[in-house]
Amino acid sequence: MALLEVRNLVVRYGEIEALRGVSFSVEEGKVVTLLGANGAGKSTTLRAISGLSKPTSGEIVFNGETISGLGPEAIVRLGISHVPEGRRVFPGLTVKENIMLGASNRRVSKALLSREADAMFDLFPDIRKFSGALGWTLSGGQLQMVAVARGLMAKPKLLLLDEPSLGLAPVIVQAVFKIISEIRRNTTVLLVEQNARMGLSVADYGYVLETGRIVLGGKPDELWGNEAIAAAYLGGHAKVPA
Repeated sequence: MALLEVRNLVVRYGEIEALRGVSFSVEEGKVVTLLGANGAGKSTTLRAISGLSKPTSGEIVFNGETISGLGPEAIVRLGISHVPEGRRVFPGLTVKENIMLGASNRRVSKALLSREADAMFDLFPDIRKFSGALGWTLSGGQLQMVAVARGLMAKPKLLLLDEPSLGLAPVIVQAVFKIISEIRRNTTVLLVEQNARMGLSVADYGYVLETGRIVLGGKPDELWGNEAIAAAYLGGHAKVPA
């Protein structure tokens, strides 16, 4: 059984239909990548799953339970953690304090949270030396690592990652995706990514979105040579193969 099933999902913002009947699934223990150009509906899909955007219609099933319409707090308690685009690290808190905030859904002692936050630096060694530094002093790549570490502190069954490579230098992108490869050992990941090469490099399966619809799905090697990917990024019309 799939850990996550999205069925005929429709999301509207006023008169704008951001998602138009999106359906896909994510198997437990896998990394699934959503690809597409700006405005394709990738981030809206994640926001609907995490409860930040309310679906107009359709169904979202997580771990066998319908979660459509639940609020973000209830959804994170069920085991879904969302790392949004833009990192959103609190500038006046230290790196460690920012990471510990990710466990706000869990009722555990501060001492245990401190130990778990320290353990995160084993996965993210590049930010270990900044543990006591304030968020505003970090680079974009370091902020991205803090944001992902914070998301993992919720102990999620499913981690939603929105554009982790956005605005980062290529060498930093490589480092971030190496970490995603490590995360997949213990956590199912749904990854939104404009960088098709990097997104597919860690994925078990990928879907291409275009103007609110999924137009193609397949394993990475099936998607690489398909013109639909290029069409999606260029804003053209990608046809589903017969």
